[in-house]
Amino acid sequence: MDRSFLKYCLIFGLLFVGQLTGYGQMLKGKVVDEKGEAIYGVRIHSGSERAVSDPDGRFQIRRTGKAFQFIHTRYDTLFVSATEIETKSVFTMRSLIQEMDQVTIIKNRLNHFDIGYLPPVKGVQIATGTNAIIKTEGHQGAKSTGNPRELFAKIPGINIWESDGAGIQMGVGGRGLSPNRAANFNMRQNGYDISADALGYPESYYTPPLEALEAIEIIRGSASLQYGTQFGGLMNFVIREAPLDSPFELTSRWTGGSFGYLGAFNRVAGKHRRWSYQLYHQYKKGDGYRPKSAFFQHQFFGQLAYYLNDAHRLKLEYTGMNYDARQPGGLTDFQFEQDLFQTNRSRNWFRVRWNVLALHYDWFVSSKAHFNVRAFGMHSERYALGFLGKINQLDPGGNREMIAGLFRNAGVEARYLKRYQIRFFGKKIKSAFLVGSRYYQGITNSEQGTAPDGDGSDFRFLNPRDLEASSYRFPSRNAAAFTDNLFYLGKNWTANLGARLEYIQSASEGYYKQYSIHPLNMDTLGIYTINGQSGLKRVVPLIGAGATRRIGKLTSMYTNVTTNYRAVNFNDIRINNPNIVVDTMMRDEYGATSELGFRGMIGRNLYVDLAAFYLFYGDKIGIAPEEDGVRKIRTNIGDAVNKGIEVFSEWDFLRSIRDSSEQSATIFVNFSWIDATYIRSRERNYVGKKVEYVSEYVFRTGLKYKGKKWSVQLQYSYNSGQFADASNSFEASGDAVLGYVPSYQVLDLSGRWDLPKGFRIEGGVNNLLNEQYFTRRATAYPGPGILPSDGRSFYLTLQYQFKKRAR
Repeated sequence: MDRSFLKYCLIFGLLFVGQLTGYGQMLKGKVVDEKGEAIYGVRIHSGSERAVSDPDGRFQIRRTGKAFQFIHTRYDTLFVSATEIETKSVFTMRSLIQEMDQVTIIKNRLNHFDIGYLPPVKGVQIATGTNAIIKTEGHQGAKSTGNPRELFAKIPGINIWESDGAGIQMGVGGRGLSPNRAANFNMRQNGYDISADALGYPESYYTPPLEALEAIEIIRGSASLQYGTQFGGLMNFVIREAPLDSPFELTSRWTGGSFGYLGAFNRVAGKHRRWSYQLYHQYKKGDGYRPKSAFFQHQFFGQLAYYLNDAHRLKLEYTGMNYDARQPGGLTDFQFEQDLFQTNRSRNWFRVRWNVLALHYDWFVSSKAHFNVRAFGMHSERYALGFLGKINQLDPGGNREMIAGLFRNAGVEARYLKRYQIRFFGKKIKSAFLVGSRYYQGITNSEQGTAPDGDGSDFRFLNPRDLEASSYRFPSRNAAAFTDNLFYLGKNWTANLGARLEYIQSASEGYYKQYSIHPLNMDTLGIYTINGQSGLKRVVPLIGAGATRRIGKLTSMYTNVTTNYRAVNFNDIRINNPNIVVDTMMRDEYGATSELGFRGMIGRNLYVDLAAFYLFYGDKIGIAPEEDGVRKIRTNIGDAVNKGIEVFSEWDFLRSIRDSSEQSATIFVNFSWIDATYIRSRERNYVGKKVEYVSEYVFRTGLKYKGKKWSVQLQYSYNSGQFADASNSFEASGDAVLGYVPSYQVLDLSGRWDLPKGFRIEGGVNNLLNEQYFTRRATAYPGPGILPSDGRSFYLTLQYQFKKRAR
């Protein structure tokens, strides 16, 4: 046989074997930008294999294809041959937009600060003006109980209602807006709605576990028009993604604490070929801070994602939560001063059942275009059971009263984001264009009637077909179209224009009963059933605009103005509450927000974010005494103006003294001054009064030391006094619904220690000085009256994490 032929066969055979052995090989590398800064979140594709770069830009992936794709929403897609990736270890991606150098550098420097702001373009969203992202991985504090003082410690202007000490429900408001169940924020999880009814009842009874989160995004200003009409903007809980470099990852956390607290969080997640998955369960129970109180909660979350190919992805998510809570009720001012552990309520219970299903579809049309559709549906309910009378009345026993809310809603939202260039006077202007639409339909059933005697959690009506108080159905329908356009004007300027058009249809239908009572012997003389139905349709246009100017390499100034709107909640109108009379002629609220800010890195270790805002709130709804002074009414108080200054700064003073990658010592300062005042009202005595539940001064500061394996933080929080009603009553009413909420200050201590082989210990003391205070006067459940906040409490967490490496 010809030797040359044998030689060619041998060479071909070696090449063929080499090609075969190359497939399945695990390859490692790092992704950087033009400045050499690591890029986080780059999706690397090789045939059926997927990987994502970590915060240091590093990745590892098995070779199953002839070429590799590096995809990121803010960079040009990079194509690399198999031969090239075997010879290189660092891969450079070119930025699509001018601000990315600044954003990337700041993001890297803020990694150990656990706070930062969103890039101008992320996925299918545009973020401008005042926005923030809370990174929860390095968050210091009580994760199991989700202590909101620690969670929102670095977000200026946030006022907090502390309704429970276990983080079951979140009550936060910003810039002088009511914290009531975060109803002034558009509350979302992974981009879809989680509140009871986005139009008819936008209160949030569900809060995802802090232990499951990757981040919390807060977007205000003109960019918030992408999400709805709320004055407060967007608050989006981002669930941690399943790892794309492991077929199996286990995280197990067990927490014990004061007042019989026990918390368990267990999560499994991973990736196999084109599939990724995660499933977690959280359980927590406790006896509560006060007698006659207790709670237990279960939360479930499941996620399954499938990559059809490099350009298409599907993701299905289910969220389930249920909890029961025994509630000791509120206190009068005298009772609070005398002994905050006493209670007049021993038979009050609260129950929530929450179920949300969501489907995501992503189409990465090109390196510069992204299309997303998210469909979601909810089937949830909540029950309040007990004696609803004023807190200065003893529970007479006998049958109890129950309010049931049943929430059924569904919606779909589509978004398309395209990066493009236009020519203006011969110059190329880079831009990002977002357009989207949304359709939402919900039905809320609200029922109120008599429930069984006893002191247990027996949530059923005695006469479900003929309720003694009321039965109403509140259908709502919403269609919206929105757009936002971001322009990069030269090297230092960006501008955005946004608009939203809302069609809102809301209605009510049902009945309530009136009772004629004999004034002497209190016998029932007659029962009258009043049937009624009403409806309202409106079309609401909203606009917003903003601009940003880079004034230094890592600093910029920004300004924003946007219009706001909030529809009347029909569900609030027909609840029979002996503590409050509701004005059935309430009108929708409207307004506008403007802001001016400065943010960025000064040097390598000092981050500063300053903002001044002006918020006009027309026809604001609030609580005030009626003219006769006997009852309280919930109505349109009048027009209000909230203006203020927000300051946040964090400084790593240890790294300013010496450069260290393993140690840091930081101090942060968070201060806000808010002047919220009624400027017009149909009742003259409200003009010039302070808006209810607005602390003029909120101050938080903390000192944190972080070593290679351990960290410790001490945090101080202060809120100045607040009024509970529009009349600014210093003297408390007999039922404690109206009155002053005094200032308070709280100290929290936390720490953690990373141990070998995947173990970690966390612990701390909340309310270290055992301050006795309260943050709200409830008009109904879980009061009415003063709700004392928790005293000193301890907690200890043991975490174990195991991650199977991909072969």
